[in-house]
Amino acid sequence: MPQLYLLRHAESEANAKGVLAGRDNSVNLTTKGRKDSRHLNSILANIEFTSVYSSPITRCLQTINPYLETHSKIDLKITDSLIEMDYGSWSGKKLSALSKKKEWMLIQNQPSDFTFPNGESFQEMRRRVKSFLNSLIKEEGPILLVSHGDVIKMALAITLDLPLNKFQNFIISPASISSINYSENGKSIISTNQRAAEKGFISRASRFILGGESA
Repeated sequence: MPQLYLLRHAESEANAKGVLAGRDNSVNLTTKGRKDSRHLNSILANIEFTSVYSSPITRCLQTINPYLETHSKIDLKITDSLIEMDYGSWSGKKLSALSKKKEWMLIQNQPSDFTFPNGESFQEMRRRVKSFLNSLIKEEGPILLVSHGDVIKMALAITLDLPLNKFQNFIISPASISSINYSENGKSIISTNQRAAEKGFISRASRFILGGESA
């Protein structure tokens, strides 16, 4: 049964400005984000990953780079299965402005019925994430997946067989790690939203890394 670690990228310039970045590859990590990425390296070094997969988006690659620099034998596998949602014409817009749109409440409460203008639907995102998770079932773990907030929330909802409309119930912060067991025989969440910048993170992380604190 592979254990999967889901890492959301650290704080980006778009996060700090309250902008929906989407698939914009020009968005970099902030100074805080880079600091948290270096701190994450000291945490991730405690786990002997068999594989590391990442979204191709810059902020994800910058987040995992400190780890890869000290673990040169691990090949990074880039996959569009972990890429950020395509927010279409909403990309690059301020969240404060988007939250005033009539569609905003639909996204929060009934996302299964929404497709971003010129972009992706939540149904499409769910299918690609579920297909990717299923492709990992026969791999040996632990496996690290570097991705984005909505993608990780969807992966957690899929793990619990929750309806798509419940995926917004999860909170996934920048530079946080969630952990799941995912196999043909059973799927379970071990831990969610363990944050690198949070006081005491390392001691808690060591417990779920070694097999099993739920949160």
